[in-house]
Amino acid sequence: MFSAKLFEYLGHSTKSKLISFITYRTLRQQSNKSQPNLFETLQHSKPLYHKPKFHQYFLRQYLNINNPSLKFEQIPKELIVFYKQALREFEELIEIDQLKTDETDEEFDFLVQNEKENLVKKLIDLQDNIFDSALVDDQDIDECSIEIRAGIGGKEAILFADELYELYLRFIFFNRWTLRSEKTENEIALEESTSLFNKCIEVQGSKCYSMLRHEAGIHRVQRIPQTEKYGRMHTSTVSISVIPIRKNLVQIKQSDLKFEMKTSSGAGGQNVNRNFTCVRIYHLPTRITVESQETRSQHQNKEIALRKLTNLLNQMEYDRLEEEARKQKRSQIGIAARSDKIRTYNYSQDRITDHRLPGDANNTLHNISGYMLGQECDRMRMIIEQLERNRRRQLLKQIREEFEKQFQQLELPC
Repeated sequence: MFSAKLFEYLGHSTKSKLISFITYRTLRQQSNKSQPNLFETLQHSKPLYHKPKFHQYFLRQYLNINNPSLKFEQIPKELIVFYKQALREFEELIEIDQLKTDETDEEFDFLVQNEKENLVKKLIDLQDNIFDSALVDDQDIDECSIEIRAGIGGKEAILFADELYELYLRFIFFNRWTLRSEKTENEIALEESTSLFNKCIEVQGSKCYSMLRHEAGIHRVQRIPQTEKYGRMHTSTVSISVIPIRKNLVQIKQSDLKFEMKTSSGAGGQNVNRNFTCVRIYHLPTRITVESQETRSQHQNKEIALRKLTNLLNQMEYDRLEEEARKQKRSQIGIAARSDKIRTYNYSQDRITDHRLPGDANNTLHNISGYMLGQECDRMRMIIEQLERNRRRQLLKQIREEFEKQFQQLELPC
């Protein structure tokens, strides 16, 4: 995926000027009559796109392929179509540059330059289509897990975490996604003023992960708590993680698992205090531990814990593959990095500020009470869509810069 500048570089010859493809065809017919060796000489001069190493490089970079052993017939058909179209346009761009033109014919040179610009525009449009298709992994993840944890701020952080939880439920329904499972809260009193709080939602729906991942990070609230006696402003935080549910990346062996059953803690009466409903699973190879006490059924908690473990291992495997891809100087299709503070909810100023959109007119919202009640879901979606556009724009820029750097370093044999 290249910029227009690089396409012009690839299509430019230092030994000849551009000539229109129409003129090229005319000259080919003339060469068969008066200069039979001219066209044959050009045909066997092995231009850039005929070189095997360039074909290999061009194909793999265009299709964003990280697996060198992948066969041509295994590549998705829509990518092959885009690639062939791009290659035809690229070949035409080079072909019209193979023959000399009359330097005194300014009108003809203008037509040639115009044709070249049209070809470059077509190539840019095609590469954008290829780019969108190459990111189908991001778009096709239609399941994800949202975990909401209270951070700094004690009970006030818990109250705000619960409000965010209700907000995301409304946002899920607004987008017509499915609430695959709703795990109940896990609240354990430590002292009079502090608690641990955790709520988790699993969502299923078109592009749910590509949108909800932009909610991952630290959400900061500034307001006077209901429990504040002296009217002082408090700052509390809630951390949100969004993990895509990726399937079939890892195979979990039963021999690698160690199960432990114990009584649950927290609210729930005698059932959780006497019965062994809490399930803890140890994954021996990675030493990862997960547990579930969300339901009163040991069997259901075991299924939930296994699903948690599977999601974590799939994510670890995906991250490992991403790291390998970066080491191989391939383009990264990954998860946007989480910032320490992505959004601030300032109740005294009735303002919500997204810190990832500095200087953007859409980075500030008012009417916090309506926003938290789900009355501004359309505005919330608009902010997320802007963040996704920015992410893709930045990723495209990185890909173009990396590919241009690689191409300039590429040694192409004759």
